[in-house]
Amino acid sequence: MKTLVYGNIYTMNCSHPFAEAMCMEDGVIQAIGNREQFDVRAMDQVLDYSEQFIFPGFIDTHVHTSPCGALMTGVQVHGETTIAGVLDAIEKRVKTEPSGQWIFVAGFQDKNMQEKRFPNLEELDQISTSHPIMIIHNDLHPYMCNSCAIEQLHLDPKVDGVETNENNEPNGMVVDPYCMPVLEEISRIMPEEELISGYRKMDEYAVSNGITTVFTKDFYPMQRILWENRDRFKTTTYPMIIIGDCTNESEICRATEDPDFAKRATLCVFGDGAFDGWSASAIEPYKDRPSSFGMLYHSDEELYSFIERVHLEGMQASVHAIGDNAIDQVLHVYEKVLKKYPRGDHRHRIEHFECPTKRAIAKAAELGVALGMQPLLLEVCEGMDMEGYRCFIGDRVERCSPFRSILDMGILVGGGSDFSVTEMKPLRAIMIGMQHPMPEERFTLAEGLKMFTYDAAKLGHLEDRKGRLISGLDADFIVLNQNPFAVKTEELSDICVEYTFCRGNLVYSKNN
Repeated sequence: MKTLVYGNIYTMNCSHPFAEAMCMEDGVIQAIGNREQFDVRAMDQVLDYSEQFIFPGFIDTHVHTSPCGALMTGVQVHGETTIAGVLDAIEKRVKTEPSGQWIFVAGFQDKNMQEKRFPNLEELDQISTSHPIMIIHNDLHPYMCNSCAIEQLHLDPKVDGVETNENNEPNGMVVDPYCMPVLEEISRIMPEEELISGYRKMDEYAVSNGITTVFTKDFYPMQRILWENRDRFKTTTYPMIIIGDCTNESEICRATEDPDFAKRATLCVFGDGAFDGWSASAIEPYKDRPSSFGMLYHSDEELYSFIERVHLEGMQASVHAIGDNAIDQVLHVYEKVLKKYPRGDHRHRIEHFECPTKRAIAKAAELGVALGMQPLLLEVCEGMDMEGYRCFIGDRVERCSPFRSILDMGILVGGGSDFSVTEMKPLRAIMIGMQHPMPEERFTLAEGLKMFTYDAAKLGHLEDRKGRLISGLDADFIVLNQNPFAVKTEELSDICVEYTFCRGNLVYSKNN
């Protein structure tokens, strides 16, 4: 069906930034331009959004998929500040669920508790020993389990990251480097249809916020589920396959030899953990733990072997690196690989790049490394007063998320959410980036919009399909009730997504 769309269209195409009309057919934009150049009689349908504002669909470049559906319907404790309040919320949910049903607890931050700790095993077991209960830190590092969850997850006290009591038995706490493998185990033990249902919840949430493409960061089994059921989702999914052990040849081959993923997927490893779990790798010690520098998940040799392999496969590598020491390690390894095997426009990625040194920013620009960053971490983790991380890294927090410094070096940055760490709300993320607590690190509205459209598409080599409204690209677009360029910065997150279209299909309407 040939459809003509009228509106105030922002194309994100620098050569022709504005248009009044757009023709689409079979999910693809056929032409875009002025109203008078289109013959309405040749159209099967006309959609008139002349009083509204049209932008390319937003793209989220970093989403953790397998726990998110469960967390969206889990016990929400974002507003709780005491252990008693958290336990009460969990107990209320347990009373409504049958024995054996998993109880996930979302939005927990121990630093926000008066007691500055997680509930312990005894407290959780007093609520239930027949429901597996798992409290997941808002930063996805670390977790706390009750006895039933310990049993179902087969937590092994000999595994690094499974904490134990005086009898060398698991005490319920899981810390890095075992946090991500536990998420993989959850995706293995949960029924497939429950995982699909969970992603569909996230899918609906995404389109309600104008997101039409999602970079799904998960282990291979979940990526297969998402791929095989892609027709059941509204958004386009782009696979970022987590490799749990970068020295495991069979795990890497499984991804590189899969015909659906070969040459297309991004292969990901974790370079370090997170500041909230004292596991982000830092050059200088943690302020509140003077003997701790966090942790590197891999040696230089192990990381080199992985990145070399991915690079020679012609695929894109991605490494999670939050602390300055981890960032330096990744850049050092990328430099060695690229020096030995030069490849232009490789777009190998670093995720988060949260606390780089100025030297690291310059090196990333020199190497052509691309970044997947999340402006809402400023609000959720670092704090709009920069106090969220100050307890961990002191004044180093003031060089976190240095967007202006990065963009001024010409580095490609794709915006994301790290959901469920932050909300999948691009307009709010852009607003927060424009209000960076360090004024010299703020980006502009135009840069923020580009970060979640064209540059996000480019991060995944998708610029020939997504991110702009031009002829030949997918008809992914959103209709806003206000013009972002005509409102105050602090009002950006109040703008409503009226409609979301994915590949020409209406997938979300605010009024329905």
